[in-house]
Amino acid sequence: GKPLALALENRNATVTLCHSKTKDLSHFTKDADIIISAIGKAKMITSDMVSDGFIGVDVGINRDEDNKLCGDFDYESINYKAKYITPVPGGIGQMTVAELGKNTYKAYLLQKKK
Repeated sequence: GKPLALALENRNATVTLCHSKTKDLSHFTKDADIIISAIGKAKMITSDMVSDGFIGVDVGINRDEDNKLCGDFDYESINYKAKYITPVPGGIGQMTVAELGKNTYKAYLLQKKK
């Protein structure tokens, strides 16, 4: 989270870092325009913790009580409030794989030049 927070701050965003043990987490999330969650707790961010029109980026990969893949957002209860939201599965993970492939290819080209 810290490298991402720094990158956002470098683009003049106001960033608040929280974690799973932050007291009154909803105090911070309710006022957030963008929530990027990588808590690692299934369905921890619920609809009462977000404002209408927020943008949600769910980086968490978890298993729910039925052993189904899910994220940190309670997607079913939160989806209708979001302007944009990434699904789990099918969201950030695919971007991670794409960037990994791109960086691997760049590394290959750099090695080939030697």
